[in-house]
Amino acid sequence: MTISKPSSSLSRRDALKWMGVAIGASFFPFSSWATDEMGYPIILPDNKKHVRLKKPITAITCGAGARGNVYGNYAIEYPDQLNIVGAAEPIPIRMERYAKKHSIPQENQFVTWEYVFERPKFADAIIITTPDALHYGPCMQALKMGYDVLLEKPISPSE
Repeated sequence: MTISKPSSSLSRRDALKWMGVAIGASFFPFSSWATDEMGYPIILPDNKKHVRLKKPITAITCGAGARGNVYGNYAIEYPDQLNIVGAAEPIPIRMERYAKKHSIPQENQFVTWEYVFERPKFADAIIITTPDALHYGPCMQALKMGYDVLLEKPISPSE
């Protein structure tokens, strides 16, 4: 009995090409295709549920890494909905890129979240995208100062 290698119509090179295409496609703004359970666009302006704001919500991002850029990119895509006016980020290159992307003035750029709260309230909301272990502190301070808060889970990694 002879055991033969299964034939495949897809070569290794072609498989790698398709993987590259799939990965590249993941950067396409799929939010433009997002629909609710009835098939209506979720965010797009032609959506019946789309609420036109008199002015965009202003927000400060605490954490300008990958998660912070998710919300930051939303602000870029929907400037009539959200405007990032401040950020706290300890890694200089991240802060530089984020501040440039959102035209954040120097006085609204902070090294850590603690410095944000040394100033009087200057935005509508705080978006907390710090590492999980640093969620509780900025959330409590933001609430004390009267900010609306978008806090990713978990609120705290411990009980």
